[in-house]
Formats: sequence, structure tokens, C-alpha cells
Amino acid sequence: SRSEINNMVTRRRGEITFRIAAVLIILSACFELIGVTSGAPLFGEMRGGIAAVIYHLIYACLYLALGIGIWQATAWGYKLVFITTAVYTLDKAQYLLNREKMLDSTLRQLAGSREILRMIDKNELVNIMTIAVLLFAAGWWGFALYTYFRRDYFRLNKDSVDS
Repeated sequence: SRSEINNMVTRRRGEITFRIAAVLIILSACFELIGVTSGAPLFGEMRGGIAAVIYHLIYACLYLALGIGIWQATAWGYKLVFITTAVYTLDKAQYLLNREKMLDSTLRQLAGSREILRMIDKNELVNIMTIAVLLFAAGWWGFALYTYFRRDYFRLNKDSVDS
């Protein structure tokens, strides 16, 4: 119909991608809340208790705010993409710096899957985890780069990204 065509014409470039990303990021916030009492990798150790709860709550709040900011195409949502990317990168960098602790936490997570542990060398397991963490960080940086190139999506609101 004619109204559908007009809606497609007025749709901002990247809107579908950003809307999908916003939903997935908000889902990530929900998963952070579901696992709020699970251990968290902090400063080379797997932390539990209040430290883990705070860690997960910080990420839940960050993801929720980011998802809302992206969905609404706000200027602060644009900025929060880069802040979240930096926080995530620093968090994962400190995780990667201690291979022994990374192995220890991975073994604890896989404790119920002894078949997997028998098939994979421990050094290979650390290498796989390292690659996975690096790929996730690269994904965040790719999204940040996409956001930068599609920043006009955010400029159509009354807020200005340049401020």
C-alpha cells in the first residue's frame, strides 16, 4: 500500500539493524540479571558474592540503558555505544591477562561436562576461550564502527550527537 511505501522511504538508514541490536542488548541485560549471583571474572579471579552481584548489575544497567538509547536513537545512546565498548574491552582485557585464572574459571564452568574436558587439552581450551573473547570484543568494536558510520540515525532526534 501507499502508506507502507511512505514508511519505507522515511525509514532512517540502519534503523532495522539498530532496532534488532537494541532488542538483543536488552536481552543481554536480562541474562545478566538471571545470572546475577553467578561468579564474575574480576582482577584475575572469579569473584562471587556481592562483588559478582555488583558486576552483573553494572552490566545489566549498562545494557538496558544502551538498548533503550539505541532503540530511541538518542544522542546519549550513541555515546553509550562507545562507552560500553570501552568498558567491555577493558573488562575482557583484564580477563585475558591471567591465562591460569581463565583456565580455572572455564574448568569450573565445564565441571558437569567431563566428556568435553577429556577431549580437549587444557592449553587448547585456554586458546579457544581467548579466541572467543577476542571475537566478542571485535564484535563490539565492529558495532561501534557501524554506529559511527550510521551516526545520522541518531541525529534525527532533537539531541545532537556532536554535543
